[in-house]
Amino acid sequence: MAGSTIKLLNTLNHSLSTRERLIKSRAQKLHDDGIMETVDYLRQQANERNIGSMLEDERLLLVHSLKFDANSVEEKNSLQSAIAQLDEGRRCFEFLTTEPQAYKMHEASYPAKKKEAGLPLDAARDFFKSHATRLTNILSGKSSHFEKLLVRQRKDNLRVIREAYVELQRKSLGKEGPSGSTVSGNQAKN
Repeated sequence: MAGSTIKLLNTLNHSLSTRERLIKSRAQKLHDDGIMETVDYLRQQANERNIGSMLEDERLLLVHSLKFDANSVEEKNSLQSAIAQLDEGRRCFEFLTTEPQAYKMHEASYPAKKKEAGLPLDAARDFFKSHATRLTNILSGKSSHFEKLLVRQRKDNLRVIREAYVELQRKSLGKEGPSGSTVSGNQAKN
């Protein structure tokens, strides 16, 4: 009798273990599918070059990471800093697109060491640089293949935003830039 009880317990444990693995694999698949939907959405945003929308998307991703993923004080501080920098950068973007003449006057207050190719390294450009580093550091950590795809797409979007922003700076300040690159006013203001 004891042998059959042990056999029954082993069978139940094996069945429960198999069921737990199945549930975890289904949950993992849902998680991975959700990440891929996000990657596809971000890829579409990059193709549209909608700077305002892409900045808002990145802010939402940072807030989500702060709320659900941050598991240390250092990580929370880094994410809070990133959100604050993004907000400062967004204000620069709004100033640049809504008050280009005022931005041009303000540009004169930047010292030469705070300029690159004659363009101010303002809060937006500071955010692009530090956030790209932050995302690169995430890529070097332990993450799933799908999570790394998402981070790579975020870096790609950040590059698109930075390039479009620099182009808007050039246009606003009347500086020559590389040929063939354009951002329409609607894309810049969205």
